[in-house]
Formats: sequence, structure tokens, C-alpha cells
Amino acid sequence: MTIKELLLQEIDNTPNELLEDLLAFLKSLKTAPKQPPATYRELLERIDYLETVVGIRKGLDEFEQGEGIPAEEALVTLQRKLGIPPRP
Repeated sequence: MTIKELLLQEIDNTPNELLEDLLAFLKSLKTAPKQPPATYRELLERIDYLETVVGIRKGLDEFEQGEGIPAEEALVTLQRKLGIPPRP
């Protein structure tokens, strides 16, 4: 499968709300901002921010579809995994 085909497949499986965020980000890279990023680091920070927003929205969407687990169950699992003793 080509990269273009993979991208189209991802687009087909992505909610419009997430695609709008991505499109806005891509447009911001193509247009000259009022103040361009001073450093490569700032560009990476913008990408990190977008990834965070996309991840949160995807997680909320999965949770709404019943794919999540209750917070207490997740915390117990993390405590066991990380060896954190339970609170008294």
C-alpha cells in the first residue's frame, strides 16, 4: 500500500472534528504567520499540542463508544503495574 493510500484510509476512519484540527494546523504551516516560529523547537511544540488535542479527542470518542474503563479500575491497574501500594 502506498503512503497516499494509507493516508486516505486513515482519513476515512478519522472523525471530521479531528480532521478539521489537522487541516487548520497544516494551513498554518503553509501560510506566513504574523510572527513565524522563532525556532524549530516552537514548531515541535505546536505539533505536540496538536497531537495532544487529537489524542484527547480520540480518547473521548472511544470512551463515548463504551471502549473505556472506569477511572478507579485504571488507577488500580497502574498501581499494580508500577508497584505503588494502595492507600490505607
